[in-house]
Amino acid sequence: MEILFSDAFMKSLKKHNSIIKTIKKKVDMIVENPIALGEPLKGNFRGYYSCPVRRNFLIVYL
Repeated sequence: MEILFSDAFMKSLKKHNSIIKTIKKKVDMIVENPIALGEPLKGNFRGYYSCPVRRNFLIVYL
């Protein structure tokens, strides 16, 4: 499995420096079992999954 991160995601990591450990933990959990952890999105985002990290931080992945 190849893991790629967008430039916007990397930029947001610098902005939200205080929750990097939480984000890393959540990304590792997503890599292990992506379908079991996230919930499928509807509408124009069909085919994508989302996983909340904190109140204002949401990871959307394919």
